[in-house]
Amino acid sequence: MTAEFSYADIAVGHSFDGVKVDVTREMIKEFAMASFDNNPLHWDDDFIAETTFANGKKFDTVIGHGLMTYSFMVRTMTDWLWPDNGNHRRLETRFRSPVYPGDTIQVRVEVQDKRETRKGKWLVCGLTVTNQRGEIVSTGDALAEILN
Repeated sequence: MTAEFSYADIAVGHSFDGVKVDVTREMIKEFAMASFDNNPLHWDDDFIAETTFANGKKFDTVIGHGLMTYSFMVRTMTDWLWPDNGNHRRLETRFRSPVYPGDTIQVRVEVQDKRETRKGKWLVCGLTVTNQRGEIVSTGDALAEILN
């Protein structure tokens, strides 16, 4: 995924997968500590069992941070672009379903458009994160600036 490419090499429709990530309780705990997000939604089984969320939603167990999923999306874009191909400039994300410990998630990137301006060469990308059951847990729109 880190092979060097040029703007001309990438066609609309080009797609690739990021690494598969096995989500664990330890990973969620470490992300909570690193991000200072200690919401009991991410670590307290008793809180999860006792709490009903908006629209009567109940979770099976603790859930991973949305921004943890976001970080894997950023990693996928950065691994593809950095250091020789370009820069990841923007990522807007929507969290669709929770990520639980024991899930395996994977990011897929698809180039949806190419735009050349006076200031640069750009790829508009759509990102989809799915779990091991093929369920979409997150989607996003990204912008990459290609250097060559």
